[in-house]
This record gives sequence, structure tokens and C-alpha cells, in this order.
Amino acid sequence: MYFVVVATHKEEMRQERARLQDAFAAYIHDLTHHPDVTVHHGGQTLSERDKTVTGFVLVLEAPSIEVAQEFVDGSPYARAGTFAESHVCPWNWLTGRPG
Repeated sequence: MYFVVVATHKEEMRQERARLQDAFAAYIHDLTHHPDVTVHHGGQTLSERDKTVTGFVLVLEAPSIEVAQEFVDGSPYARAGTFAESHVCPWNWLTGRPG
């Protein structure tokens, strides 16, 4: 199944988020942490005002929403408490799908 993850960071956690950015990138690319999850697309969301990072969006594939949620909850950002909110939603991928 495919899922979309949308997360926003707490404004007061900006420095911590920046400090963890490389660790988060390593986490989503290192399959040893999550062998059942494939991240297909991802990127940062930005503020309209000054283009600072406000969160991220990921498109991932996992066997269940529970596995997808565990993936998000195990990320360096989640463990550090940087999220103001995060949502994992099942997604019916219609265009631009790999394969």
C-alpha cells in the first residue's frame, strides 16, 4: 500500500530540526531501520513568507498503516519531539507511479 506522510515542525524546534536534518535523511535512506518501508518521494515544505523549512511530505510504500506510522514514529525528528503534527494517510497513487 502507498501512504502520504505530512508533518509540520514546531516553530520553537527550528534549531533542533536543523541539527537532525542529516540524521533524518540517513534514516529514510537506510533500509536496515525499516526493511518493509520504501520511500518513493519526499521533500521539505517551506513557509511562503521567508522559505524556511516548516515540515515535510513523503510518499512511501508499506504493508500497512501501522508499519508506516511506526516508520514515522521511529524517525529522528519524532524521537526528538520536533513535530507539531504528523499525519499518515493511505493514498491511491494515480499518476507518476513508479513501475
